[in-house]
Amino acid sequence: MTDRLLLYGATGYTGRMLAEALKAEHWDVVLGGRNEARLACVAQALGLPYRVFDLTGRESIDGALADVGTVLNAAGPFPDTAPALMAACLRSRTHYLDLAGEWSVVLAAQQLSAAAASVGIMLMPAVGFTLAASDCLLAMAAARTPDAVLLRVGLTRPLVMSRGTAAATGRLFEPWVLVRRDGELFPLPSGQLRHEFDFGFGLVETTAVSMPDVVAGEHTTGVRNIEFYCEAGWGTRLAMQSGAIILPWTDHRVWEMASDVVSFAWARDPSDEALRQAGFVMVVEAVDRWRRRVSTRMRTMDGYSVSVFTAREMVKRVMNGAVAPGFQTPAGLYGGEFILDLGCAYLEV
Repeated sequence: MTDRLLLYGATGYTGRMLAEALKAEHWDVVLGGRNEARLACVAQALGLPYRVFDLTGRESIDGALADVGTVLNAAGPFPDTAPALMAACLRSRTHYLDLAGEWSVVLAAQQLSAAAASVGIMLMPAVGFTLAASDCLLAMAAARTPDAVLLRVGLTRPLVMSRGTAAATGRLFEPWVLVRRDGELFPLPSGQLRHEFDFGFGLVETTAVSMPDVVAGEHTTGVRNIEFYCEAGWGTRLAMQSGAIILPWTDHRVWEMASDVVSFAWARDPSDEALRQAGFVMVVEAVDRWRRRVSTRMRTMDGYSVSVFTAREMVKRVMNGAVAPGFQTPAGLYGGEFILDLGCAYLEV
């Protein structure tokens, strides 16, 4: 296995930020992507080599990964790109990281854990803001309440989104949401499960959403009941409840196309000023068997900046040999506190 890193999806908003950050670390970095004109522009500006290939042909992917030790996938939509890249990493014995925020990608990696372990590679999806930040807070909350039987995660609403994030968010609308019940993934009608969290300015109503924490959280904490909630206005709640009725009767591909079209209303890249005002507040509520609750609250920078901090740190650790075979989660392998040392998040007492 070589020390070469391939960053796939280097032309996207977060991908470009990561390319700059990884270049500054002086690692052997190669940029990858599907659009040659855009990829060449980014690569030439940074003085980095690049490889153009899509994910439809097995031979082209295998050729691109033949001399690569680690892949960091920043190319969405991740449900489309991650399966092909993970399969190629199994064939080439290459460690795999990505910035996915979709639960299905994390579940797919989890299901490939035994195959990855058999060839000695690590699969760690969702090393950006989603899932890394909440995974760390889950680990810290579970450590504070070792007899917890239920963990609820609450997140404030996003204040800025790039075009790619807007498209990915639109695809999250489904007729049901996933929660973890007694170690199993359990679907509930969308928009019905709600909870109030104190984000530091009084109780706020939130709505359950399907996030990768419900898949990965038990791996990190050992707790078998996990729910994830996001702050949502009445319009969003109405859309979720309507979707629970309408979506089962329509082709999901129509909704994916619609979310892609609507996302063009967003600017491709958020402004620097918008990012400075776009931090998150995250709360994990640990509930024990006597229904006593202990809340742990964390403030973070904007999601894009956090993703660069966390993904760069993950790459650093992998390049230095701090890996474990099979499916792994950020906090499960490196501990919950590592995010506090990066300067992008802090706990509130």
